[in-house]
Amino acid sequence: MSSLTETISIPTGQRAIDGLATDKIRLVTIGASTGSPNLLRNILSNLPADLRVPILVAQHMPPRFTESLARSIARDAALTVHHAEEGMPVLPGVVYIARGHQHMSVWRGDGTRPKLHLSPEPVEKIYRPSADVLFDSADEVYPGRVLSVVMSGIGTDGVEGATRVRRSGGVVIAQHPDSCVIYGMPRACDRAGVSNASLTPEEIRLALLRFASPA
Repeated sequence: MSSLTETISIPTGQRAIDGLATDKIRLVTIGASTGSPNLLRNILSNLPADLRVPILVAQHMPPRFTESLARSIARDAALTVHHAEEGMPVLPGVVYIARGHQHMSVWRGDGTRPKLHLSPEPVEKIYRPSADVLFDSADEVYPGRVLSVVMSGIGTDGVEGATRVRRSGGVVIAQHPDSCVIYGMPRACDRAGVSNASLTPEEIRLALLRFASPA
């Protein structure tokens, strides 16, 4: 497990989100990498089927592994779970797992219900799927109404998109360092000062219930 090696003051625990408006959230996005697949399974498999928002996940893995992840979560979850495909409508109560080697973004090209777009572009984003690409697009379609979660993983993917989400009035949750295999991605958000809260995986699950459950 990783631990703090520097002083970063980020609110922790459920009290950290007590003062945040929960009814404004319309989309949950999750960026994850090394150390996160099992945590994602546990979190998403223990959510109810009647969530009022979609959940989009960018997990750094090759295609056959992202497909396996989607299948394993779908097997245990009450939620509907899809391995993302081009043009899929973004629906409440559905989890979309990005395909490996493809960025997943949200778009509203024809002015109707938002849909998924899959592409290897931009190539300068070395992680495909990229949390930054996902978070940026989510904020474009749902400005101020996105909850972005940054989980265990190497590097800094997610901090740029999380910064945009936070500046627009959305909510950013970073995984607590003590529960991370690699604290890189959450640390980048914590150091940038964009994390509303630093939560354990179980606290993240409870936060998703709080922000995404029906009124």
